[in-house]
Amino acid sequence: MKGAGLSVVFALLALGTRAAGPLALDSQPLLFVDDTPIAAQRGLTRSFHPARTRAAPVLQPDRPWEGNRVYVYGSVHRDEASGQFWLWYMGNSPQTAGAPAAPKLRRGGQNLVLFATSKDGLTWEKPALGLHEYAGSTANNIVFDAQSPAVVVDRFERDPARRFKLLTYFHGGYLAAFSADGRRWTEFPKNPVFEGGDTMSMTQDPRSGEFLAYFKKPDTRVPGRLVWLTRSRDFRTWSAPKLVFHADAEDNRWATNPDQRTEVYDMTVLPHAGGFVGLPAMFRVVSRTDKSVKLPAGQSGHDGPIDIQLATSTDGERWQRPTTRVNMIPRGAPGTFDGGTILGLSSNAIEVGDETWLYYTAINTGHGAPMPPKRITLGRAAWRRHGFASLDAAAAGGQLDTVPLRFTAPQLVLNADATGGEARVALLEADGRAIAGRALADCTPLRADATHWTVRWRDGAAVPTDRAVRLRIALTDACLFSLSAGREISGHD
Repeated sequence: MKGAGLSVVFALLALGTRAAGPLALDSQPLLFVDDTPIAAQRGLTRSFHPARTRAAPVLQPDRPWEGNRVYVYGSVHRDEASGQFWLWYMGNSPQTAGAPAAPKLRRGGQNLVLFATSKDGLTWEKPALGLHEYAGSTANNIVFDAQSPAVVVDRFERDPARRFKLLTYFHGGYLAAFSADGRRWTEFPKNPVFEGGDTMSMTQDPRSGEFLAYFKKPDTRVPGRLVWLTRSRDFRTWSAPKLVFHADAEDNRWATNPDQRTEVYDMTVLPHAGGFVGLPAMFRVVSRTDKSVKLPAGQSGHDGPIDIQLATSTDGERWQRPTTRVNMIPRGAPGTFDGGTILGLSSNAIEVGDETWLYYTAINTGHGAPMPPKRITLGRAAWRRHGFASLDAAAAGGQLDTVPLRFTAPQLVLNADATGGEARVALLEADGRAIAGRALADCTPLRADATHWTVRWRDGAAVPTDRAVRLRIALTDACLFSLSAGREISGHD
């Protein structure tokens, strides 16, 4: 059986939350991170695959307005016209004696939204945008003065001036803004649009266009940091916040005294055809400094490591987690740039060739260490494309039947590793009846490793788009990562 992931038994906690009717399958991948897409299966195990990281940061603080730390409480985008990668991230402007004056923006805050570009997603440039003054000069990459910026490129928006949407935090509330180019922002006149804590992320439902914001807010029912959700259809009016994610008894099993507990620092949420993948930052608070103790600037009273784990949801609100809590972005060795803490992730992932990338905030120490030696930089995590999890079959073989799927394009694209084995697909009617000419024996098998492989049958006919169908997928010594509908990009016949 292939794959370097960690095989676990998945807890079936919320399968009944999937909306009635078939799942729509388009270019958005259907991931096998939980059992939502599966009607029946035998002979398969699920593996979760931690990311590959780099030995050094991809972005470090080296400008006066960044202070001594940068965070990817922000978003990444690949511009179709130029091919450039764009990154919105956060700096921490110095506020100490003798430091340059705060930037001349409306709020004059310490935290700044910054903009960087890259040709390869690894080497980043910080352009002199000429938009906002800092220490008497506009030769900087400042685009806004707030923190935890989340940017969505709204493909549902018809007004070009509002194509980019920004949600960011300032002094107890969240500010909404719009932009045509992602650099020059116009604020919503009735800001803040809702209230909460500081760290946050945002995603957009690719099916409905609805915005989902996940943010920090305390609650008397559960101690520590928690994740709340608010939704919006128009980016102006947001729903009443709901508490949707917090640490549980399993997360706290390690604690040995009342001052120790696990909290959720923040959570990035990524949509897929079956719902949402959550990547919560689980903060293991090993010690807490009494509030009466005055700490140096930049030091937190809560210390301990933070790890990125995984959760899944069909609706973005009710979440389930694997029975084994896998760290999806491994921390580096002690003393390395990401050896102490993975603090938070970009609000979105990007697909680059055969890989999925996320950017993360890396700390060389625990969360509560003094600065220095504490240093905060940005790293990049990479998976196989859509490769957070796989369903794996050994040489004896395994098989699954999907729930009904409604294809929006006439081709089925498989992402699987069948090197040394094979994968075959049969088409069934929604009620399970066989479709003539589309049996497993009629399928040209995949016997290679391919992230985009178009499934074909002997008769050459396309996948029906006029009705829902089911898939029967047979694997022998192979790993299945995702399904999608669309054109063939690359692959093996």
